Amino acid sequence: MESEIMSFFFQEMHPNINLNSNLCNEFLDLIDQLNVNLEKLQLPNSVQCIYNPTIYARNTFEQYVRKYCNTKKKVMFFGMNPGPWGMSQTGVPFGEVASVRDWLHIIGPVGKPPTELSNRQVNGFNCKRPEISGKRFWGLFKKICRNPENFFHSSFVYNYLPQQWMKNSGANVTPGEFSASDMRPLYAICDPIFVKVLEIYEVETIIAVGKFCEKRAQKAIKQYLPNATIQIFYLPHPSPRSVNNTNWEEKAENCLKNFNIIQYYI
Repeated sequence: MESEIMSFFFQEMHPNINLNSNLCNEFLDLIDQLNVNLEKLQLPNSVQCIYNPTIYARNTFEQYVRKYCNTKKKVMFFGMNPGPWGMSQTGVPFGEVASVRDWLHIIGPVGKPPTELSNRQVNGFNCKRPEISGKRFWGLFKKICRNPENFFHSSFVYNYLPQQWMKNSGANVTPGEFSASDMRPLYAICDPIFVKVLEIYEVETIIAVGKFCEKRAQKAIKQYLPNATIQIFYLPHPSPRSVNNTNWEEKAENCLKNFNIIQYYI
């Protein structure tokens, strides 16, 4: 079954990554629980193909978790789901190949989803298609932080949904395109896991990347953590499909200054 997660020879392949972190194990267990629950989800008919890189790209996803998500974090950058040329290729949130390989220094084998579309092939780190959102996102923090440790000392990136949804044509489909009533079963699965991730990392501030994530964070915290004092800030999504987004880096940097978050990185 797809939900059976195996990390063959992980310790031998990555001896410098801490495999004994209880925090990492707890986080990975939550992802596994999320994936098992998602297998039972009945999706709208327009979702005809699903990629889940936290399963078929488990090696590199787990590298990301164990290398960078092994301490408590004040700040969560909260994304929606994997992109076709980013995390779906590398297993890392906003995972543009060059940024993951050359800045985050993560590389490894990437498998295949159970069903693969011919025009959305998973080629792992051999993928030649650019992923603009990831290039912009990690490029901003490379500029501000200089090295990834300065970012991950206080922050990490978490996606609400570990799955990429597509039509058979390869066209991307996102949860934000459906009505709240259609997505209610999804929210019932993903919201509690999201909240548990906030709790285990003791997150104080959420930077919601895009309006869907801002609304989801607000609703999940209101329902499951009504007494929490977690701040939620909105950051425009770095996608080139967003309107008037050619100067995303400038907008994002101004947002970080206004949120008083940039202090953690300089």
